[in-house]
Amino acid sequence: MGEASKLRFNCYLLREDITDLQKAFRFQYRSDGRAPMQELPSGAGIPEGCRAYFSSKRDGEPPWARSLSQFFPYLGDVKSVSHRLVIFLPVSNRTFAVCFGYGSSTLEWSRIEANFGLRFASRAYNTLALNEIRSRRIDPSARTQSIQIPNRTGLREFDVELEGEFIRRVVGELDEGVETSDLGAVVATDSIAFKLETDLHEVQRVLDKMLDTVSQKETTDELRFIDSLEPLRSKSELTANLEKLLAQSLFGDRATKQSAPQDEDVAALEPYLLSFAPPDDLTVENVHTIRVKRGDEVGYMDEMRIESLLRTLSSFRGRFGPTALKDIRVMAVDSDGEPASNSTPLKNWLIFEAGSDEKRYLLTLGKWFALAENYARQLDDDLAGIEDVTDLLQLKEWDKEEYKEKSGEISGETKYNLDQIAGRDDLVRLDTDTIPSLGRKIEACDLLHADGYLIHVKKYSDSQTLSHLFSQGYVAAQTLTDDTEYRHAFIEKVEGLSADFTDVASKAPQKVTFAIAVEGDREIPSSLPTFSKVNLRGFVRKLRRMQVHPSLARIQML
Repeated sequence: MGEASKLRFNCYLLREDITDLQKAFRFQYRSDGRAPMQELPSGAGIPEGCRAYFSSKRDGEPPWARSLSQFFPYLGDVKSVSHRLVIFLPVSNRTFAVCFGYGSSTLEWSRIEANFGLRFASRAYNTLALNEIRSRRIDPSARTQSIQIPNRTGLREFDVELEGEFIRRVVGELDEGVETSDLGAVVATDSIAFKLETDLHEVQRVLDKMLDTVSQKETTDELRFIDSLEPLRSKSELTANLEKLLAQSLFGDRATKQSAPQDEDVAALEPYLLSFAPPDDLTVENVHTIRVKRGDEVGYMDEMRIESLLRTLSSFRGRFGPTALKDIRVMAVDSDGEPASNSTPLKNWLIFEAGSDEKRYLLTLGKWFALAENYARQLDDDLAGIEDVTDLLQLKEWDKEEYKEKSGEISGETKYNLDQIAGRDDLVRLDTDTIPSLGRKIEACDLLHADGYLIHVKKYSDSQTLSHLFSQGYVAAQTLTDDTEYRHAFIEKVEGLSADFTDVASKAPQKVTFAIAVEGDREIPSSLPTFSKVNLRGFVRKLRRMQVHPSLARIQML
């Protein structure tokens, strides 16, 4: 057969416990639903057990036809027609739903094995022949990115940090070791999509090989990030209890009694991160304000921060339970007062993480995920190799009342750093002395220690603060290494503060320290949010590649 006989097969793996195919459909498309899919009579030559379901739907007049029919009367009779075809194809002891047209819209997503396509990609893709990666970062920045390259290229050439990303789609070619037909560019999401001649026996053989690859092969090092998040079923007891924990963390004293998790393991989890972040359909530069609505109550947020959300909710009556995560609707509004996004449940605008030593759970884009235990262990093992210089540096405790921000006077972090050098001759303070480099003013460090540590100080409040801290330390070290003028200006600045530190400054950057102020008995870095850990590991690796020694210091917050 020629190229014209090829089709793109989009294949979803049904969960192993789904034996009744009708349950793979959403309610309205089941045999007793209001728009049932009709089973097609089978012809000769198809695999045993293969069953196909089809429906057509007249979706009414398209909006463009309705608007333009006054100019082109013929368009008044135009109707949209959509077709749905789902072929249930047995493969070994599993079943795939092979979808055409709008067939995938008929499937009940809780019956689909999430991330199958991505798990296959992580084991079978040629990392030197990728075409596209689409991802969303799971931290308060909630950055979504899609990178497409027409010509095959290596993963490293994408120039993007992939660890810590929620990978949503990868397009690429298969490794030579994967024995399949010529499938061309394979698209991996929850499903797996590929081009093949219209022979269902061959499709069955290819899918069987893919199943075997997922069960038998290990992920490649460069693509292991794909397996780091395991989607949770939306209607499971675990998810329901996690939403209660989220309601407790978000609403605090105003949370209802129904917000108490019934599961003791979930109730014992420690919340690590709670942040407000926009969904994917929002272009942030068009946003003037955020409207928050519950019933007849409406409030407006002046900035996209969790503190602004809590201030807005404080004007609402009554208490809040887990159902408020769906009942409260949030919408962005532009400068003309027009909607800049869809009105969607509050849950879709939140980033949340909670965990224990054994397990961590995350919420993003309105969906819950469990962090794979092997990934979490590897992450902690990697961070355990960072030197802890807390005892060596002997940094002063951080009194929240003494160092809170105050307008019109030296306060907060600035006052903390100023107090650090009092009575000490092994520290000089540089946090207010920025030095220009290529049009930017860069702070070399907050404090410089006599042993060569460039100390960057931050009070832990959220992941954004930590991201800034880690980036600040790396950028300063990189600038000292690459910009000769900046380096000379830095040495002169330090010499002006203390001639005893001239030799120390001339050898910088040898050591970079991230000093983090935390409350209670929180450990650093083990108690940090997961993707702050990922971020830290990434910057530590960059520093080490520059032959700079990274370290951590814990500051006790009172």
